[in-house]
Amino acid sequence: MKRDDIEKSQNEITDKKNNNPDGLNFNKDKTVILITGASGFIGSRLLNELIENKEQKDVNYFIRGFSRHKNQFDIEKLRNSQVSVEIMEGDLSDYDDCVKALSGVDIAYYLVHSMEGSSRNWKKFSEREKITAENFMNAANQCNVKRIIYLGGLIYGKDDELSQHMKSRKQVGDILKRSKSQVTIFRAAVILGSGGGSFEMLRYLVERLPLMVCPKWVLTKCQPIFVGDVITYLSKSTEIKETEGRTFDIGGPDILSYLDMMKIYAKILNKSFKILIIPFLTPRLSSYWVDLVTPIKASLARPLIDSLKHESTVRDDSILRIIPTELKPFKESLEFCMKEEKKYKKKGTRNLKMVWRS
Repeated sequence: MKRDDIEKSQNEITDKKNNNPDGLNFNKDKTVILITGASGFIGSRLLNELIENKEQKDVNYFIRGFSRHKNQFDIEKLRNSQVSVEIMEGDLSDYDDCVKALSGVDIAYYLVHSMEGSSRNWKKFSEREKITAENFMNAANQCNVKRIIYLGGLIYGKDDELSQHMKSRKQVGDILKRSKSQVTIFRAAVILGSGGGSFEMLRYLVERLPLMVCPKWVLTKCQPIFVGDVITYLSKSTEIKETEGRTFDIGGPDILSYLDMMKIYAKILNKSFKILIIPFLTPRLSSYWVDLVTPIKASLARPLIDSLKHESTVRDDSILRIIPTELKPFKESLEFCMKEEKKYKKKGTRNLKMVWRS
């Protein structure tokens, strides 16, 4: 897309103030924030957080949510709100869609990934992630995006030591850093939240099994973080210049193994269980086992398990000084997740992904 086409697109967006079907009220005097993956586990929460911040504070920004699934948003509610929000549907693996999404944008959140599906196809997914990130990087350059904020995985080690999943997450961050934008990367390990794969896998394993046959990866140390704290870091980083162009490790106050996490959850439930650790149980077999005993598909369990093979603890905690926040301990995070689950079961739905649906 040529520069003239971009400017034309921006003008068309501006002209849609009153007749945009998604309730768009665009004013280029405002900072324009793009949230990719806006219907996902992180993106939907971030979108809600920015909307609530804008309603409660006198902040001067416009929000654009980008997703492959526009039907997951309550467009009518967005249209009737006092917040300037646009929902755009598309696929970031399509370069033209990237340019449309980034046209006129000042700050872009990159919250998408493609590492689900059969592990036999992971090389294809990894290549798709690479292409998508390169599209996004090039389109950001073309559209003069000032900042990109990316949520990646907390991992240390050489590329040849990493799983395909974690290697791909690292590669995406490296690609985005090649853009002309100021790129901020937050690196997190296990993120705890209702509807998130990490919490769901933990929950089902503990609740459903009296005896657990576990691989040795359950002994690996990590630093789980509550999803609300992740959203705090993501949202506040737009207001703090010191976060520009930097990479931050983020984690909760507790360093635990997955075995520790299961024991703490079992104690909350007042449930006793036995654990048998089998060293030769591979990630592939582990994912099939999780698929067998829980509703979590092997295609989703495998990348989660692969990430748990590597120690994931915070080595650089400078973010605590830059964005001071009271981090929620692991036990409190679990209890909050359980309350969310009960609330959504009572309503007959547990879809936090459905942004602005009541």
